[in-house]
Amino acid sequence: MFNADYIAVFLIGLFGGFSHCIGMCGGFVMTYTLKLSENTPQGNSNFWQKLYPHLLYNSGRVLTYTLLGELFGLLGSTLGFMSAFKGFQGGLMLFAGMIMIFMGLDFAGFFPSLSPNYFPGVNKFKNLVRNMLNRVRPGNIFGLGFVLGFLPCGLVYAVAAKAAATQSVIGGGLTMLIFGLGTFPAMVITGVGAHLLSGKLRNRLYKIAAILVIILGVITVAKSLKAFGIMVPHTEKVTHECCE
Repeated sequence: MFNADYIAVFLIGLFGGFSHCIGMCGGFVMTYTLKLSENTPQGNSNFWQKLYPHLLYNSGRVLTYTLLGELFGLLGSTLGFMSAFKGFQGGLMLFAGMIMIFMGLDFAGFFPSLSPNYFPGVNKFKNLVRNMLNRVRPGNIFGLGFVLGFLPCGLVYAVAAKAAATQSVIGGGLTMLIFGLGTFPAMVITGVGAHLLSGKLRNRLYKIAAILVIILGVITVAKSLKAFGIMVPHTEKVTHECCE
């Protein structure tokens, strides 16, 4: 069944990848690229040999996103089974939509962002990543990508809320997989060295990603109102035609 939500999720990943992800994770990518050249000198390696480690790294990262999506989808479905009330699905979608709108407004600069150090366990996570970066080689770079997929990221949290709203392990996993594939091009390009996007362009792309998050959040809220039996004239028509 055609679902426009998946297109929106992919575009969030694509625009977010060339803006937020490069800014937040570009340093990690460049670091492991330099460490790879130090730990495994390849001399005059061809393009494939240069590209291959970045495909492995990003595959590990996307796998983490997919598993997180399945987890959030399972959480949503479990909470749904725990309630016999028809309106619970609408409540979960409403909650997820509101989170997405808040996150989108946060990305757009309307709220002060929380420092990553606010979250417990971040320092231990940093130490783990630092140790993995020091020992990175083509044989273990997939694992590095898998671990860094858990890096605290507001963009991931926003899409995870959408994954939970699917109330399905498959739907949640697919949502996060599509998002991860959207971020793939930017991170691979960063890894192979063509990462010189101007700060002005990155900021514009990030604004577009923020707007898409807000739009998807509004659509999710509209669907929640439908579950409550409340009709939203124009939005209802759009979501019905595009997403069903």
